Amino acid sequence: MLHVKIEKKCGQETINKLKSLRLLDNNYKISSDDTYIYIPVTGKPDGYKTVEREALKSSRIEPERVSFSYDIIGSIAIIKGKSVEESMYLARFLTERKNIKTVYLDSGIEGEFRTRNLTLLSGDPVYRTIYHENGIRMNVDVGRAYFSPRLASERLRIAKEVRDGENIIDMFAGIGPFSILIAKNKLCNIIAIDKNPAAIELLDKNIGLNRMRGHITAIAGDSGILVSGYSGFDRIIMNLPHDSIKFLPIAIDAIVSGGLINYYEICDLDTLESRMEEFRDLGLEIVYKRIVHGFSKYLNMYSIELKKR
Repeated sequence: MLHVKIEKKCGQETINKLKSLRLLDNNYKISSDDTYIYIPVTGKPDGYKTVEREALKSSRIEPERVSFSYDIIGSIAIIKGKSVEESMYLARFLTERKNIKTVYLDSGIEGEFRTRNLTLLSGDPVYRTIYHENGIRMNVDVGRAYFSPRLASERLRIAKEVRDGENIIDMFAGIGPFSILIAKNKLCNIIAIDKNPAAIELLDKNIGLNRMRGHITAIAGDSGILVSGYSGFDRIIMNLPHDSIKFLPIAIDAIVSGGLINYYEICDLDTLESRMEEFRDLGLEIVYKRIVHGFSKYLNMYSIELKKR
C-alpha cells in the first residue's frame, strides 16, 4: 500500500494538503513510528516522499458514504439511516463506545401510541435504559414509549420560564420529560396525560426517581376527551408535533385569559404562515416562535408560545 512518509511535526499539515488534493485514502489507517507518520494515499503526490507499507483497514466513518442521524439514550443508540446496510456501517463504530451497549435502526414511528419500529443492529436486545438530562433521571423503554433526547434544550428553556404557583396540563406527556423537569425546579401542579399506558407507567416510575418541588398527577387517557373537562389552567404544553393543531381549540378552552400554550408543530414555511393567521383567528397572541431543530429538507420543528387574549 502506497504511503506518504513525513515527519510527525508536519503530519496534520500534510494530511490537510492530501485531503485538498483528494489523494488521502480514508479506507486505511494512518500509522507511525518514533519519527515519522505514514499516510495512505490513492496516488503519488508531487513533492512528497512515498513508501510501500502494509496498511490496516480504517475505522473512520466517511460522511460522504453514509447519510444518517442518530440519538443516544442512556446505553442505547438509535440510528435513522437509509438502509440496514448503511446503518450497520455506523453501528460498528457506535458499539466501540464504552457507554453504548445496544444499537437499533429506527424505521419510523407507527401505531396509535407512536412507538418506534426498531431493528436490532448490534449488542443485546435491551429496550430499557436510564437517561440523564438537565439534572433529572428517567426510565426509558424505547420499544414501548416514544422518547426523543433532541428537545433537551427546549425542555430546559420552558422549565426556566414556568413560575411557581402555575397549574399546568402536559397534554401529550409521554414518559414525562417536560413535566419532571418543570416539577423538579418549580412549585407547581401538573396534570400529565398520555394515551399510551406504557408511557404513563414509566412516568410514574420517573416521578419516584426524582426529588421534586412540584406535584405531578399522571393520567392514562385521551387528551382530546379529558382536557375538554378542565378549565382555569395557566399553561398547557402541546408536544404532539404532527397533530397538535387538532387539539388546539380544546386547549384554549382549558386555560385562563392570559394563559399560555407551548405549542409544537413540524411543518414547512407556507404552513407556518397559515398557522399564524389561524392562531390570531382563534383569539391567540403569538408571544414568540422559534425553530427547535430541522426535520427534513423543507420541514422544521417549531416551538410557538401562544397567549389567550
